[in-house]
Amino acid sequence: MTAQNSAPMFAFADPDDYQRLRDLLGKAGFLDESVLDAIGISDLPSLENDHPLLLDRTAGGSALHTLIRLLLMEMPVEADTFARAIRPMTVDSWQQAGLVRCHGSKVAAAVKLLPFRNLVLAFDLPALLQTPLRSQYVMGIGGSTITLSQLTVRRPSRHTLDLGCGCGVHAFLAAPHSSRVAAVDLTPRAVRLAAFNARLNDISNVDCLEGDFFGPVAERKFDLIISNPPFVISPECRFIYRDGGMESDSVSRRIAREAPVFLEEGGFCQILCNWAEIGGSDWQQQLAQWFVGTGCDVWVMRSESLSPAAYASKWIRHTEFGDEETGFSQRFHQWLEYYERLGITSFGAGLITMRRRTDGANWLRADESPDRMIGPCGEYITRSFALRDFLERVQEDPALLACRLKYSPDLRLEQQFGPSEQGWKVTGSSIHLAKGLAFRGNSDTFMANLMIHCDGRKTLQELLPDMAAALQAEPARLAPLVCRLIRKLVEQGFLLPAGQWNGS
Repeated sequence: MTAQNSAPMFAFADPDDYQRLRDLLGKAGFLDESVLDAIGISDLPSLENDHPLLLDRTAGGSALHTLIRLLLMEMPVEADTFARAIRPMTVDSWQQAGLVRCHGSKVAAAVKLLPFRNLVLAFDLPALLQTPLRSQYVMGIGGSTITLSQLTVRRPSRHTLDLGCGCGVHAFLAAPHSSRVAAVDLTPRAVRLAAFNARLNDISNVDCLEGDFFGPVAERKFDLIISNPPFVISPECRFIYRDGGMESDSVSRRIAREAPVFLEEGGFCQILCNWAEIGGSDWQQQLAQWFVGTGCDVWVMRSESLSPAAYASKWIRHTEFGDEETGFSQRFHQWLEYYERLGITSFGAGLITMRRRTDGANWLRADESPDRMIGPCGEYITRSFALRDFLERVQEDPALLACRLKYSPDLRLEQQFGPSEQGWKVTGSSIHLAKGLAFRGNSDTFMANLMIHCDGRKTLQELLPDMAAALQAEPARLAPLVCRLIRKLVEQGFLLPAGQWNGS
């Protein structure tokens, strides 16, 4: 990853202007829920510009409407109207800080300001991608941002690292549960925007540092490392936020290999990334090579796998807004030729969570993500590590059968019915979790009864005779099947060791 020309400083000349900006945004109602209510949408990060309905809903001329049009919809506004909306601040103070540009009687946004989870974040407008500064582009709140924020481990942390911080969002979300946060990025523009955002949001325990990979934090150890790196696998290095400038998935692989050195014992590293899947080999076995000798337990959740054509099209369209005139077709074929040369037949995407543990043999779990993630899932990530630790301790069936388990309070059983001559008839059933990592699976009567009888009072060995009787089977012959089912149900959080979690 190579930095190029630096950008102007994002900072107010008068330090009191940060407080003034916070105050005027709050007074105007430029907050998550107020903005959503004003324009009648459900998700600010996916706001579509120039939508006629949004124009109609922001036509009232209030300070909030003016700020929404300028900072979210990227529409120039009259300078007089803007000046009234930001009193007691001045247009000059915003212009000198690099937030707006003045063109005659109009004011246009130079960056985007977005309310997000009780923060207000400045980041670059997409139009910057079409300028000579495109390599320095600092992305805002996208799908990957939201996914990683929902999956981040939120336990107390003495020292947290946001590697590849961009505008700083993950560092700021980690600040409340961290004593100190280091926000590192290669791009000077990103570091300056992150530092501006820290002051704007009155966050004093985040240090914004410029440098490559772990260089700025050498010799330091962290309880939590979070990274949403430039993970796109491409033959280009046009955009630092997107292209790592290294072959294939080397950026993400390097982070996974180097992060353990910077982790405290028991510390977590979470990387949202893509990886190359080479034809003829199992993706889980390929990815396992990343973690050999790292001294970490690892859980990989794959959220999708795309063909080379689908992958190239998806990421090229992130930055190319035209069609043939912008060279889309030529670039698309260049990317496909690159993938063919490397032998890549598909691309995996998902979350890698690593936990430093050097007191025994490490384990690797690699599977598909649940279809849904409901609410913040950090505590479910740590719980899943504890559940895998439990399963590692009871690898022999007799040890598992001696345990008491209890169904998760989030467990739900659904049944489907079809019409028959005798009335409604059950045609299928499924189980799922109603919170967190909402795994889902098919269920028959035996599995449903197995789970509901795991109420924490009896061992599995004590429950086995009744299960066997229901199936007219010998308990000893049924035991291996029961243990296989139980292990999968524990791994996905449907069943929990009795007494180890609240509500269980």
